[in-house]
Amino acid sequence: MSSFDPDTLDSKQQYKLMSSTIIPRPIALVTTIGADDVPNAAPFSLFNMVGVEPPMLMFSLTPRAGNIKDTGRNIELLPEFVVHIVDENVKEKMNICSADFAHGVSEIDFAGFRTAPSVKVRPPRLIECPAQFECRLIDIVKVGRRPNHIVIGEVVMLHYREGIVDEAKYYVDAGKLAPIGRLEGAGMYTRITDRFRMNKPDIPGVPATSG
Repeated sequence: MSSFDPDTLDSKQQYKLMSSTIIPRPIALVTTIGADDVPNAAPFSLFNMVGVEPPMLMFSLTPRAGNIKDTGRNIELLPEFVVHIVDENVKEKMNICSADFAHGVSEIDFAGFRTAPSVKVRPPRLIECPAQFECRLIDIVKVGRRPNHIVIGEVVMLHYREGIVDEAKYYVDAGKLAPIGRLEGAGMYTRITDRFRMNKPDIPGVPATSG
Protein backbone atom coordinates (compact mmCIF):
# COMPACT_ATOMS: atom_id res chain seq x y z
CA MET A 1 0.00 0.00 0.00
CA SER A 2 0.94 3.64 -0.47
CA SER A 3 0.76 5.46 2.86
CA PHE A 4 1.04 9.18 3.61
CA ASP A 5 1.51 11.07 6.87
CA PRO A 6 -0.41 14.39 6.67
CA ASP A 7 2.22 16.00 8.92
CA THR A 8 4.73 15.62 6.08
CA LEU A 9 2.42 17.09 3.40
CA ASP A 10 1.63 20.70 2.62
CA SER A 11 -2.00 21.87 2.30
CA LYS A 12 -2.04 21.47 -1.51
CA GLN A 13 -0.80 17.88 -1.31
CA GLN A 14 -3.36 17.07 1.40
CA TYR A 15 -6.14 18.59 -0.71
CA LYS A 16 -5.12 16.72 -3.85
CA LEU A 17 -5.19 13.36 -2.09
CA MET A 18 -8.45 13.97 -0.22
CA SER A 19 -10.42 15.63 -3.02
CA SER A 20 -9.31 13.01 -5.55
CA THR A 21 -10.40 10.15 -3.30
CA ILE A 22 -13.64 11.32 -1.70
CA ILE A 23 -15.64 11.31 -4.94
CA PRO A 24 -18.06 12.02 -6.42
CA ARG A 25 -19.03 15.11 -4.44
CA PRO A 26 -22.27 17.03 -5.04
CA ILE A 27 -22.00 20.70 -5.93
CA ALA A 28 -23.68 23.43 -3.91
CA LEU A 29 -24.19 26.60 -5.94
CA VAL A 30 -24.80 29.11 -3.15
CA THR A 31 -26.44 32.51 -3.48
CA THR A 32 -26.02 35.21 -0.85
CA ILE A 33 -26.44 38.98 -0.55
CA GLY A 34 -23.61 41.32 0.39
CA ALA A 35 -23.55 44.55 2.38
CA ASP A 36 -24.03 46.47 -0.89
CA ASP A 37 -27.18 44.39 -1.67
CA VAL A 38 -25.41 42.84 -4.69
CA PRO A 39 -26.30 39.14 -4.97
CA ASN A 40 -23.43 36.66 -5.12
CA ALA A 41 -23.24 33.09 -6.41
CA ALA A 42 -20.40 30.62 -5.85
CA PRO A 43 -20.05 26.82 -6.19
CA PHE A 44 -18.72 24.54 -3.44
CA SER A 45 -18.03 20.82 -3.74
CA LEU A 46 -17.36 20.22 -0.05
CA PHE A 47 -21.11 19.90 0.47
CA ASN A 48 -23.62 17.43 1.87
CA MET A 49 -26.73 16.77 3.96
CA VAL A 50 -26.43 16.93 7.76
CA GLY A 51 -29.75 15.51 8.95
CA VAL A 52 -33.45 16.20 9.51
CA GLU A 53 -35.81 17.60 12.16
CA PRO A 54 -35.11 20.19 10.95
CA PRO A 55 -33.62 19.44 7.52
CA MET A 56 -30.02 20.64 7.55
CA LEU A 57 -27.11 20.83 5.12
CA MET A 58 -23.51 21.93 5.21
CA PHE A 59 -20.80 23.21 2.92
CA SER A 60 -17.20 24.13 3.67
CA LEU A 61 -15.44 27.38 2.82
CA THR A 62 -11.69 27.07 2.41
CA PRO A 63 -10.02 30.50 2.71
CA ARG A 64 -7.59 31.49 -0.03
CA ALA A 65 -4.41 33.25 1.10
CA GLY A 66 -6.02 33.67 4.50
CA ASN A 67 -9.05 35.53 3.12
CA ILE A 68 -12.58 34.18 3.42
CA LYS A 69 -14.65 34.25 0.23
CA ASP A 70 -17.50 36.71 -0.38
CA THR A 71 -19.98 33.93 0.42
CA GLY A 72 -18.67 33.63 3.96
CA ARG A 73 -18.57 37.38 4.56
CA ASN A 74 -22.08 37.75 3.19
CA ILE A 75 -23.50 35.00 5.40
CA GLU A 76 -21.91 36.55 8.47
CA LEU A 77 -23.67 39.83 7.62
CA LEU A 78 -26.99 38.29 6.51
CA PRO A 79 -27.32 34.73 7.88
CA GLU A 80 -29.40 33.46 4.96
CA PHE A 81 -28.50 31.70 1.71
CA VAL A 82 -29.90 29.48 -1.04
CA VAL A 83 -28.20 26.23 -2.05
CA HIS A 84 -28.81 25.01 -5.60
CA ILE A 85 -28.21 21.58 -7.09
CA VAL A 86 -26.35 21.82 -10.39
CA ASP A 87 -27.33 19.80 -13.46
CA GLU A 88 -25.85 19.66 -16.94
CA ASN A 89 -28.12 22.44 -18.22
CA VAL A 90 -26.49 25.00 -15.92
CA LYS A 91 -22.97 23.60 -15.64
CA GLU A 92 -21.39 26.30 -17.82
CA LYS A 93 -23.06 29.08 -15.83
CA MET A 94 -21.97 27.42 -12.58
CA ASN A 95 -18.43 27.26 -13.90
CA ILE A 96 -18.48 30.99 -14.66
CA CYS A 97 -19.48 31.63 -11.04
CA SER A 98 -16.33 29.82 -9.88
CA ALA A 99 -14.11 32.62 -11.25
CA ASP A 100 -12.53 35.10 -8.84
CA PHE A 101 -14.59 38.16 -9.68
CA ALA A 102 -13.86 41.50 -8.04
CA HIS A 103 -15.82 42.30 -4.89
CA GLY A 104 -19.19 43.84 -5.78
CA VAL A 105 -19.54 42.09 -9.15
CA SER A 106 -22.64 39.91 -9.45
CA GLU A 107 -21.68 36.47 -10.73
CA ILE A 108 -25.39 35.84 -11.26
CA ASP A 109 -25.68 38.65 -13.81
CA PHE A 110 -22.34 37.85 -15.43
CA ALA A 111 -23.29 34.18 -15.91
CA GLY A 112 -26.77 35.08 -17.19
CA PHE A 113 -28.78 33.18 -14.58
CA ARG A 114 -32.51 33.85 -14.33
CA THR A 115 -33.63 34.53 -10.77
CA ALA A 116 -36.81 34.52 -8.70
CA PRO A 117 -37.49 35.83 -5.20
CA SER A 118 -37.16 33.33 -2.39
CA VAL A 119 -40.12 32.71 -0.09
CA LYS A 120 -38.50 32.85 3.35
CA VAL A 121 -35.02 34.34 2.82
CA ARG A 122 -33.62 37.39 1.04
CA PRO A 123 -31.05 35.87 -1.38
CA PRO A 124 -32.55 35.04 -4.78
CA ARG A 125 -33.16 31.62 -6.28
CA LEU A 126 -31.59 30.55 -9.58
CA ILE A 127 -34.69 29.12 -11.23
CA GLU A 128 -32.82 27.20 -13.93
CA CYS A 129 -31.34 24.88 -11.28
CA PRO A 130 -33.35 21.68 -10.72
CA ALA A 131 -33.50 22.01 -6.92
CA GLN A 132 -33.19 25.04 -4.67
CA PHE A 133 -32.97 25.00 -0.86
CA GLU A 134 -33.67 28.20 1.03
CA CYS A 135 -31.55 28.19 4.20
CA ARG A 136 -31.05 30.09 7.42
CA LEU A 137 -27.69 29.89 9.13
CA ILE A 138 -27.41 27.59 12.15
CA ASP A 139 -23.69 28.00 12.74
CA ILE A 140 -20.30 28.55 11.16
CA VAL A 141 -17.81 26.14 12.70
CA LYS A 142 -14.13 27.00 12.26
CA VAL A 143 -11.90 23.92 12.17
CA GLY A 144 -8.27 23.28 11.31
CA ARG A 145 -5.31 25.62 11.21
CA ARG A 146 -6.44 27.78 8.29
CA PRO A 147 -9.21 27.60 9.58
CA ASN A 148 -11.80 26.03 7.30
CA HIS A 149 -15.33 27.39 7.78
CA ILE A 150 -18.09 24.75 7.91
CA VAL A 151 -21.39 26.51 7.20
CA ILE A 152 -24.41 24.66 8.62
CA GLY A 153 -27.84 25.77 7.46
CA GLU A 154 -31.44 24.89 8.23
CA VAL A 155 -33.45 24.30 5.07
CA VAL A 156 -36.61 26.39 5.46
CA MET A 157 -38.04 25.92 1.95
CA LEU A 158 -37.43 23.37 -0.80
CA HIS A 159 -38.14 24.01 -4.49
CA TYR A 160 -37.95 21.51 -7.35
CA ARG A 161 -38.37 21.74 -11.10
CA GLU A 162 -41.72 20.37 -12.23
CA GLY A 163 -41.73 16.59 -12.70
CA ILE A 164 -38.77 15.76 -10.43
CA VAL A 165 -40.75 14.92 -7.27
CA ASP A 166 -43.55 12.38 -6.84
CA GLU A 167 -45.51 14.55 -4.41
CA ALA A 168 -47.63 11.65 -3.14
CA LYS A 169 -44.54 9.74 -1.97
CA TYR A 170 -42.01 12.60 -1.59
CA TYR A 171 -39.82 10.59 -3.96
CA VAL A 172 -37.17 12.47 -5.94
CA ASP A 173 -36.37 10.94 -9.32
CA ALA A 174 -32.56 11.07 -9.44
CA GLY A 175 -32.59 10.60 -13.20
CA LYS A 176 -34.74 13.69 -13.67
CA LEU A 177 -32.79 15.66 -11.09
CA ALA A 178 -29.66 14.67 -13.06
CA PRO A 179 -27.06 16.36 -10.85
CA ILE A 180 -23.41 16.57 -11.76
CA GLY A 181 -20.62 16.02 -9.23
CA ARG A 182 -16.96 16.80 -8.77
CA LEU A 183 -14.22 14.26 -9.39
CA GLU A 184 -10.44 14.34 -9.12
CA GLY A 185 -8.31 17.18 -10.44
CA ALA A 186 -9.10 20.56 -11.88
CA GLY A 187 -12.17 20.68 -14.09
CA MET A 188 -13.23 17.05 -13.68
CA TYR A 189 -16.95 16.27 -13.22
CA THR A 190 -19.30 13.30 -13.48
CA ARG A 191 -22.95 12.48 -14.23
CA ILE A 192 -25.13 9.88 -12.48
CA THR A 193 -25.84 7.96 -15.67
CA ASP A 194 -24.77 4.56 -14.28
CA ARG A 195 -26.69 3.45 -11.19
CA PHE A 196 -27.26 0.09 -9.50
CA ARG A 197 -29.27 -1.22 -6.56
CA MET A 198 -28.18 -3.23 -3.52
CA ASN A 199 -30.85 -4.05 -0.94
CA LYS A 200 -30.00 -4.48 2.74
CA PRO A 201 -28.74 -8.02 3.40
CA ASP A 202 -31.17 -10.54 4.88
CA ILE A 203 -29.08 -12.01 7.70
CA PRO A 204 -30.88 -14.20 10.27
CA GLY A 205 -30.96 -12.50 13.66
CA VAL A 206 -29.62 -9.23 12.30
CA PRO A 207 -32.18 -6.42 11.69
CA ALA A 208 -31.83 -4.81 8.26
CA THR A 209 -32.08 -1.25 9.53
CA SER A 210 -30.91 1.71 7.53
CA GLY A 211 -27.91 3.67 8.71
